[in-house]
Amino acid sequence: MHVRLTDIEWADIVAAAERTGLTPTGYTGEAALAAARVVLGVAVVAGGSTWEEVARLQRELFAARTALVVAAVAMGEAGGAGAEGCAAAVARVDALVTRLHGLLKRSRS
Repeated sequence: MHVRLTDIEWADIVAAAERTGLTPTGYTGEAALAAARVVLGVAVVAGGSTWEEVARLQRELFAARTALVVAAVAMGEAGGAGAEGCAAAVARVDALVTRLHGLLKRSRS
C-alpha cells in the first residue's frame, strides 16, 4: 500500500507512532484497519481485537477454569496440598473472565 502525505501529515504520523510504541508503518496499518472496521461495522474491543476474538478467549478461559476445578477436586480427594493453589488459580481466572465479560458487554453497547 502506498499513501501520499504532506511533510506535516508525515510528521503527525511519526509523532503518533512514537507515542504508541509503533513504527510509522505499523501505526498507519493499525489506524487504517481500525477505520476499516468502523466503516464495515465490525465490533472492536480494547486493544483492537474483534468482539469474536475476545469472546473466543473468554470461552478458552472457561475451559481452563473447568480443568482447574477438576484438578483441585481430585487433589483434595487425594489429600494433596495443591488443592489450595488450584482454588487460588480458579479465583484469578474468575476475575479475568469477569473483566472480559465487562469488555464484551461494553463493546456491544
